[in-house]
Amino acid sequence: MPFDFQYHLNQLRTEMKVDFAGIAMPADLIMQNDIRWLHVSGADNERYQRIHLQKGKGIAGIVMKSGRNWLEREINNQTFTEDLFNYPIIRSEKLTSFLAVPLWKYNRVAGVLLIGNRTHRHLAEQIEDDMEHYLAEGFGPFYGKDVFNSEQPVLK
Repeated sequence: MPFDFQYHLNQLRTEMKVDFAGIAMPADLIMQNDIRWLHVSGADNERYQRIHLQKGKGIAGIVMKSGRNWLEREINNQTFTEDLFNYPIIRSEKLTSFLAVPLWKYNRVAGVLLIGNRTHRHLAEQIEDDMEHYLAEGFGPFYGKDVFNSEQPVLK
């Protein structure tokens, strides 16, 4: 039975007490181009379907390129020095805070999981730990960290 992304995003959104949850993935895992928001929960509209990003552009592109979490507890006019136009998911969903984490497959970033709030309700202090715990068992075909390059206990 295939993994039901929609069901699990709905569950994640409820457990993390956030307004929005979504997964962005590239059309081609090797080239990592044409990154799109394919599965979302709690969307205000369907504009996310028209967002196409390149690696290194937008929240999903930057997280895919860096392989690191990106946490913004409060988005305001001073948060991004460049125009919010470069971050279309923030604009289209009116997010005021978010956490974006890389999803790994075959020891490379294969997707980005984004959770966020629209109201000026801050994300929980331990949100990164909560997300790491949530992803510890994996998320469908993905896992929450680079298992190949992560610190492993030394066997003696």
